[in-house]
Amino acid sequence: MNPQLAGRPSIIAATSDLFIQSRLKELASSLGLEALFSVDLQELTGLVSSHPGCLVILDLSSTEYNPTSLARTLKQNKTPTRILGYYPHIRRDLEASAKSAGVNFVVPNSNFLKTTREILEGRLREG
Repeated sequence: MNPQLAGRPSIIAATSDLFIQSRLKELASSLGLEALFSVDLQELTGLVSSHPGCLVILDLSSTEYNPTSLARTLKQNKTPTRILGYYPHIRRDLEASAKSAGVNFVVPNSNFLKTTREILEGRLREG
């Protein structure tokens, strides 16, 4: 594990889906990392601000918050923020709006855990 990330959560996910939370906790644990979850916008922005270097994960089809607006807000942070957004493969409109909002990695639901692992392991970089 990167010593810079020691003691800091590596994943901050904006989801209340217990299945997704469980899978992300399992993934983080397998990599020796921590995962935090919230759908409260103020809490999310606070977590991201106080934990630089984290990967933020957004459910682009969420009705609990506006993922595009949240992504834009997070991108305005002083600290560069990497964001992974996932969406149902039939909702290509969500992919386009996420990319225009500055989401670094946009993948269908079926690929988001694999992509998350690759990003955290440093095997996948933006661009």
